[in-house]
Amino acid sequence: MVALLLAVAALQYPIDPAAARAESLLAAGDVRAALRAAEQVVAHHPRDARAQVLLGRVHFARRVIGRYPALDAFRTAARLAPGDPEPLYWQMKVGFYLGSDEGDVLARDAILRILALTPDYEDVWDRFQRLYRNPDIWRRAERALARHPDNVVAMERRAELAIALEQPVRADSLAAEVLRRRAPHVPAFVLRAEANFGAGRDSAGYAWYDSALVYADIDSTGALWDAVWMIASPDEIVAQDSTPPGERRRFFERFWSKREPNFLTPGNERIAEHFHRIGYARRYFRLLHPLNGYHRWPGYRAIIMQTQRDYLQRGAGQQPPPFQTEEPYPGSEYDRLLAAGRQLPDAGTATSSALGGLDARGLVYIRHGPPDQMLPGIFDPLDPIRQDDPLDVEGWLYRTPEGTLTIGFRRASGSTDPALAGGDFIFLPTNRRQARSTQVALRTDHTALPAPLEARAWSAYFKSRELGLSDAYYKAAADSAAAVLWDSQGGALRAAGAGLLELTVPPGRYAFGLDADSAGVLGRIRGEVIVPRFSLVDLGLSSLALAPAGEAGPLDRDAVLRGMPADLVYPARTPLAAYVEVYGLTTDRDGRSHYRVHYTFAPVRSALGRLLGGARPVEFEFDREALTSSITSERLVIEADRLPAGRYRVTLAVTDLRRNVKSESVALDITVR
Repeated sequence: MVALLLAVAALQYPIDPAAARAESLLAAGDVRAALRAAEQVVAHHPRDARAQVLLGRVHFARRVIGRYPALDAFRTAARLAPGDPEPLYWQMKVGFYLGSDEGDVLARDAILRILALTPDYEDVWDRFQRLYRNPDIWRRAERALARHPDNVVAMERRAELAIALEQPVRADSLAAEVLRRRAPHVPAFVLRAEANFGAGRDSAGYAWYDSALVYADIDSTGALWDAVWMIASPDEIVAQDSTPPGERRRFFERFWSKREPNFLTPGNERIAEHFHRIGYARRYFRLLHPLNGYHRWPGYRAIIMQTQRDYLQRGAGQQPPPFQTEEPYPGSEYDRLLAAGRQLPDAGTATSSALGGLDARGLVYIRHGPPDQMLPGIFDPLDPIRQDDPLDVEGWLYRTPEGTLTIGFRRASGSTDPALAGGDFIFLPTNRRQARSTQVALRTDHTALPAPLEARAWSAYFKSRELGLSDAYYKAAADSAAAVLWDSQGGALRAAGAGLLELTVPPGRYAFGLDADSAGVLGRIRGEVIVPRFSLVDLGLSSLALAPAGEAGPLDRDAVLRGMPADLVYPARTPLAAYVEVYGLTTDRDGRSHYRVHYTFAPVRSALGRLLGGARPVEFEFDREALTSSITSERLVIEADRLPAGRYRVTLAVTDLRRNVKSESVALDITVR
């Protein structure tokens, strides 16, 4: 107690006017003069902790030559004022500046002492996440925070540490106590979700994550983004940075909706999969050297990458080098996007590995899950000729909608000399294909949940009865299906059920997803679609619908679409009913439109069949007359004997006879058997 009182008295001891002069000179950048003034202050008040901190800050501004004198001054200040976290905070900053193992130890020891004094000092906890950590370090941090048993911030930090220590039940209990005292609190909701996913209680994990989403609009902590940024696309990173507080819930709902692996189930399995992957990656791909120069300075990364490329070139005996790209590091674009909101003031331009605490393999694993193929000692699974140390080299292969991706990793973050390379795994593309694969892998992510069913489906678009909108129809060959359209603003429209699915949306470009379930087997389609705009004045056609005439009923839009088979396979010797809508026809003085329709059923033949000739197209042409209407329905019943068995590409051309303007439908490929 006496020592503590002396320390407090030391902090309250008045500093002479030279201290203000030293502060002013330091702010002005005159470090030499500031050093003389600070030394004068320390000479007058050698036991004043504030004077020692001032001297240390001036030395620290000298950087290369002043870092160790600064450290001595900060250590002296910490001895003089053991209850003040500020000297320890500056020791931590020296550690971050030094980097490497030495700096890591300095920074970590200072942080652990700060946590024992106060659990939420400045940005200490964020910096702790940037250092190397293992179970022993997590337990030391937990013991430091346990000195504050009633502090809600300490409880929250301890819950994070319990998750890291793979103690999900304890983490859930601590987070529950945080919520009891501080509800609603989004970070605690996310912690409970992660803890329950980690404990295998996925249903509870979903419930707590949904609670976090409910309060996303009022959250200012960034906890939801901290949990998902490692799988975000570049566009999503930009969108997140520009999303106002009141739109955050919508942003995250769209974020997960686009990744949902099965629209036919009530939950989003991708959320649980994401947290399971995080747990696995933290266990097996944790970053060992976060403060290594490779992760902090782009120039150092460029040197290492070029050295590694030269090494590969010499080993393979290739000219020109096997890997050429404008980016010295394959993750440069991704890291630049993350830099604005996630870099520390003295951490340089850190890699995403340093920001996430995972090596390069961990970043890819969280995005894409286990590789379809992993070869130790080989850079490229598609070119498994070159052998290397299986402990230092890995080649991963994924089969994705973007094509086959191969990613090369090398344990090479510790040295610019490949012969002395050690430490963490980094990306090391060995050819242009791998360079592209690595860049694609860091922009995309995929579920590992299987969808082996080959989904067969068609789409059709018509003008809606609602002004300015279009009707989009989808039908899949399955017991049930669900279709989703996402617009560029984050909105999503969904339809699900058996048979015909209908969505009414504004015309434009959409991200598209369709899931189909047949006897419990899932099929999945993802891509982009353009919903057409239908003009009131320009000639245009809807999609062409074709159904067996016996199933089409009165030959209106709905009946023909519902009777149209999902696989576009029609029985032979059966009449077919065709339906299309014509928009923008001109009228004469009697209010009538005059137009010509031309149906073409062109046989689809192989290259050999086209060479040898064969069946000729089946064509129908009629002149029509109709009363004025914004929508003119064109119908045709094709007799059973007019279409022999075979494959056909069906098109319809309509000519407005008054204007001599022609429009043609999108081709429809059908099979008659």
